[in-house]
Amino acid sequence: MKKTLGALCAAALLGSLVAAVPTAVAAGDDVKIRPRALDRGPDVAIPHLEGRRVVDGDVSIRVRGRQRYLLGKAGDGYVLRVVRHDSYRLVRVAPGESQHVLVEGAPDQAVLSDDGTTVAVVDRNRRTATVDVHSAVDGGLLSSRGGFRGYPSVFDIVGDHVIVASYRLGTRDWNWSENTLTKVTEKSVYAVDLSADRMAYFTKDPYNGGCSVVTTLSRPRTTLWRSCRQAVLTFSPDGERVVTTYKLADGIGPSKIWERLSDGSKLASYQVRAYFGIIAWESPTELLLDAYNRKNGATVRCSQGECERASALRPTPRY
Repeated sequence: MKKTLGALCAAALLGSLVAAVPTAVAAGDDVKIRPRALDRGPDVAIPHLEGRRVVDGDVSIRVRGRQRYLLGKAGDGYVLRVVRHDSYRLVRVAPGESQHVLVEGAPDQAVLSDDGTTVAVVDRNRRTATVDVHSAVDGGLLSSRGGFRGYPSVFDIVGDHVIVASYRLGTRDWNWSENTLTKVTEKSVYAVDLSADRMAYFTKDPYNGGCSVVTTLSRPRTTLWRSCRQAVLTFSPDGERVVTTYKLADGIGPSKIWERLSDGSKLASYQVRAYFGIIAWESPTELLLDAYNRKNGATVRCSQGECERASALRPTPRY
């Protein structure tokens, strides 16, 4: 049965209220991460890349192609964006199966749905962009809508709903099965998690004094947190926590990040000498950080200032 955006957000909001932290959390520690000095904890528990392989518990699958980026799990397989034969493509790999191309060419952006059944891609031209929804199993085109202006981005896809935003468009919910477009807010968001009922936008150009505002999709006018110095990198699966960094941070990755509650309360900050790579949530309260110092790094598991190593040490990549 199809669900409306309002129903999805209301359910997410109710869940976050039930799971809300009952007492205030004191400001956390400032942690300088030195992967070599950390105790070794359990291996990473979610699907991830180790070199040329997708690893998920006992599953290990070799991936053909360069510049591999894992979008996530799709049924008994995994969807990745890779460079092969000098072009970007989306591929699916699964145990005992050959690598299958889902989307040829070079989509500017690709987002896998929460349930791993569909993938939304953005294809831009000079003036407008087209958003396509493909099956994450066989790559079949399920729906397409063009005419999006202002260099739009796709931020999330859950069920029939795709969140699309640009400065000219604002933020819209495209129901791809019915091909309808519904306004969420006139603001252009830069971070969204539909299932967690969280989004963040800038009040104006962040390079010209714009501030970041965290709110909900179900109640876009209700501010949870506002900061004129920091911006959101990712929301936790239940929306109760958020990772932030300096709003104008650029380069291959920030060297300092903050773990906070969604109202901005600080739980901890983490700093490395080089940069943080991929930042992901292993659970609603545990972060996985690719933490690199000048010579080496590792995947590190952190929560409220407590950290352990979740992988072997590896050389710091040079870009």
